[in-house]
Formats: sequence, C-alpha cells, structure tokens
Amino acid sequence: MKRRDFVRDSLLLSLSLPTLVACTDEQAGDRLGASAQGVVSTRQLQPGQVNPLLASQAFPYGVASGDPTAASVILWTAVAPRDTDVAAIPVSLEYVVSPLRLASETAWTDLFATQPVRRLGAFMALKERDWTIKIDLGDVDLYRDIRFAEGSMAALPAASFIYYRFRAGDQVSRTGRARTQPAGRAELARFAVASCSNLPEGFFSVYDLISQDDALDFVVHLGDYLYEYGEGEYGTGADLVRDGESRVPQPATEMITAADYVQRHAQYKRDRELQRLHAQFPVIAIWDDHEITNDSNRDGAENHTEGEEGSYAERKAAAIRAYFNWMPLREQFPRDVGTLAPDAREVIYRRLRVGDLMDLILLDTRIVGRDPQPAVPAIDPSRHDPQRSLLGPAQRQWLQLQLLLARNEGAHWTFLGQQVMFGQLNLVELPQIRAMDQKLLGNLVAVNMDQWDGYTAERDRVRDFVKAIGLQNLVVLTGDIHTSWAIELYENPFVLAGGVLEKPFGVELVAPSVTSPGFPDGVAELVSAVIPAANPHIRYSELKTRGYVQVEVTREQLRATWRYVSDIRDPARIGEEDVGKRRVFEVRSGSNRLNEISGAPSTPLSGEFIPGQVETRA
Repeated sequence: MKRRDFVRDSLLLSLSLPTLVACTDEQAGDRLGASAQGVVSTRQLQPGQVNPLLASQAFPYGVASGDPTAASVILWTAVAPRDTDVAAIPVSLEYVVSPLRLASETAWTDLFATQPVRRLGAFMALKERDWTIKIDLGDVDLYRDIRFAEGSMAALPAASFIYYRFRAGDQVSRTGRARTQPAGRAELARFAVASCSNLPEGFFSVYDLISQDDALDFVVHLGDYLYEYGEGEYGTGADLVRDGESRVPQPATEMITAADYVQRHAQYKRDRELQRLHAQFPVIAIWDDHEITNDSNRDGAENHTEGEEGSYAERKAAAIRAYFNWMPLREQFPRDVGTLAPDAREVIYRRLRVGDLMDLILLDTRIVGRDPQPAVPAIDPSRHDPQRSLLGPAQRQWLQLQLLLARNEGAHWTFLGQQVMFGQLNLVELPQIRAMDQKLLGNLVAVNMDQWDGYTAERDRVRDFVKAIGLQNLVVLTGDIHTSWAIELYENPFVLAGGVLEKPFGVELVAPSVTSPGFPDGVAELVSAVIPAANPHIRYSELKTRGYVQVEVTREQLRATWRYVSDIRDPARIGEEDVGKRRVFEVRSGSNRLNEISGAPSTPLSGEFIPGQVETRA
C-alpha cells in the first residue's frame, strides 16, 4: 500500500464524527482522505462550529517540527478537546516561507501580519490518535490524491525557514520555526545532540541552554525522551516546584497501559523548556529503552514482569503507538485501517541528508532486532556469539545499503545516530585471537553488556562493512549512558597501548544526559582517571554533569563542543552554563582522529550563513 492511498470506507464511516457536525455517513466519507501522517477533511467548517469542541486552552502542548528534508518537514501539534467524547477536531495550518532566520517568537508571529500567509486544511485531530496532528508539509506526492478544504500542498524551497502555527476554531497555537535542509552543495551544518531527559530528576535546563544557541539547524535526540518510572522510583518530582507546580510524573505510578503512555507524553509536552526547544528547531528523534521500559529488547525487558504487568507485546505496542502519535517523526506506512495503530512494518530507522555535506543515518539498536542482553555481566562469552543480534537482519541489510549510498552519493561526512555506546569500554584489552570464528581474547572483560560490547559480532559486521566499502569520515552519535565520551574507533585499541599505529575507522561522540544521573561526585573523577589505562582510544570522559554536544560540520572539519549546565534543580538557574567545563574536540576530514582544542573557541565555524544573526539570508 502506498503512503498516499486513501483509508478505505470502513475508516471513513467509523470517523464520520457525529459529534462534530450533523451529516450523513456518506457525506462524511466524501469529506475525508488519509495519508501515512493523518486524516484530512475536505469540508471547511466555521469557527462557531468548532469552538464547542475545544477546551479553554486548545493548544497546551505547543508545536513541533522534525525530520526535515530539502523539500519537506514534519509539523506537529496536539489539541485539547472539551471532553473525551469528542471524536475529532478540524485543525488548519498557517505558514510563511522565508529566507530569513528570525530570532524571536514575537518576530515569527509578526510575519503573519506582514507577509503572504499560506493556509492548508483541515487536518483532523482524532481521538484515536490522542487528538494529535502530524503534517508532512511539502510532500506533494503524499497528498497528491487528497483535496483540501483550503489551500493545496506545495513543495518547500530548500534551506528555507518555515514559520507556522495551527488554528482550531477561534484559537491559535504558538508559532514555531522549522527549516528545510539544503539541496546540492552545502558548506555548514550546526546541530545539538541530546538524550536522557527524566522529568522528576530535574528541570530541563539543558534544553534551555540549547535554545540559547539560535544558530542551530536542528536537534538530534537519541532517546530516553521520557521515562516510565513512577514517583520516587527514579527521581522525586515532589521536590522540584516552580510556580506552584511540581514535577511528579503523571501518572504517579509506572506507565504500563496505553493510557499511561499517553498521559506521560502529554505531561512532557507541557514542559516550558521542551516546548521552546520544539518550537525553535526541528527535532530528529529516535527512541531508546525508557520510552517503553528499562533495558527493552525485541521480546522482553528488565523492567517488565510478564503476567503481573500484562503482556510485554501489548505494552510495547502501546508505547510505540504513543510515540508515533506524540513525536514529530515521519511515518513510512499508512496506519491500520481499523484501529489507527501504526503499521506493523513501521520502524524508526531512516536516513536524512544535509545536502552533500552529511548524511544522518538513524538506527534502532533497542527494539526491532535486539536479542536479550548477555545474562552474566562483564564476562559472558555469549556476547561474542555471531548468531546474536543487535540490529536484526532487515535493519542490518538496510544499514549496509545506506552506508553504500552515503559513499556513492558523495556525502562528505556520515553520521550514525543511535542509542548505545559503539566503541569498546574495557576493563581488560588484549590482542584478538580467533579460533573457529570465536573471539577468545580482545575486549575480554567489558563494562556494559547493554551496549555494543554485549554484541561484538554485530559491531564487527558494521566495522568490516565500513572498511570494505572505503567509507570515510564516519561519526557515531550516542546517548543512553548519561555521561560524556569522545572516542576514536579501532578494531582493537590494544594496538595503541602497544605503540602500534592503526588508523581509526571513525569517531564516536557520546552525549551526556539532560537530567538523568551519572556517577556520584568523587567516583566520577576516579573512574575518568583510570579509564585510559585499558582504553587508550577514549580521548575524553566526563561522568557526572548534565549537558549536550554541539556539533559544527564543514567540508574541512568537524568540531564537537561538550557544553554543561550549572544546575538542574534550581528553577532560578535554568539555562545557566558552566562555561569552565566546556571541552572542544576537532576532527579533520579524512583523519578520524580527535584533537582537543585548548580553550573554548569563541567563534563558530564559518559556512553558508552567519550563525545567530537576525534576518540573515540562508
């Protein structure tokens, strides 16, 4: 089934929406069409017909954009209904296309009074999709067969800013700003990498710090966007109060049911720092384990008791459905006709291009193909079993194709955005010896079986393919571990300790957490001090401070800056940076080597526009 296909009559009749407007089922069927991103009404309704369906604040969850291409971008919002009996709410999109990067939300909103405004609608916020809206703005083929009540779908120009807002009845959402990717030759990309944002652990000070860097093109979120735990299980939200409101998770118990996952997503989307981030930048997101439950894999999880907590398969399906409803990522298949659940084939692995400068290949190392983690920590020999998988065969083949395309289509840098640490993290590292295709020594005792160290044959397959096709400038982006690392990627880092020269096949940048805890004070410093003895390929580690990685890419070099906040528990210090902790590394094109730059550079890398300047042409 193609993404642009209509949902058949059974869906249309089931969504005839008698609470919305008095009409026959046949009339309703004539007015609705559907795509992979949602349902469209071809009949225009007056505000007076829509207003009774809405809560007093119709857009409490803000707006968001994601997955930008050179011609399209996902736009998202969610609508608050008057009550849960409302089946659907029509929502229209208003947007302005501009070459200008405007810095303030006030300036964004002012555009709607001074520039030509394009309108498109009406999109149906359906109860079955938690009253969320997702539009693939600019994808003409996707909406080719759909007749809109107002406007028509048009491709977006490359490297342009999209200022957008949603309207339901007489209510209007806040304004968001998105940006399409460049097409053809590109000279500069600037983005942030973040992960692990546990709401009851602290305020999202890191998101505020990211938003202060208005020159970013997009944000990559590598998972653990939210956490499943109840109050007091992993952070105490009652201790964190701002303007009379605490950060106790909703529901206050662990999220297990479909309703739990929806309620938790809705709570996160009401956070003011997260709302600002989503309004300001496209967010390119993948899940990790906590969007479902701790240490999830294909068939189970550490934090799930089968039977007592229901079926893991049903829990995973509920979590995935909520994620696709509430996150601004592109769906590849139409929803199930009867239930509007994501198609069983739906995946989060995908590739985005930033002109010819970089490809961003996003992976799912958590759910779609992962076998359970090795049972015995550190020394379990099963981690070397070539039959065990982290990616699964379908994703592995897909990844190989994307890597080959990145090389053949001229991407200057290739980024792998994924969840768990790729490079070795060793207690003991010895030369590799092979017998009967089993690795006996080398990476002998690894610290964390949840990461690629627990699936060494899978890592070998990826590395060997990268080397076989001669792919240059590989950069792995990682979250999950709540700590900061800069790693050169080798087949066996032992050669460095022995003074043997081997060129790395890539580098890895591991982002710290937004709020989730790392190592305690004292322990963090001790561990960082002893890591180099068994890990000479690890150029930097910081194991306790929350922050993010700012990445700047030109054709000549990559610069990665680890930036940290001073505090996550004091609302008066939200967005305050601990500038003294900044660490900067550069990678020259073709080298795959991390070089630390002493002192934090005060100027960004140069490129196609002057970052941060208001009303600068893209």
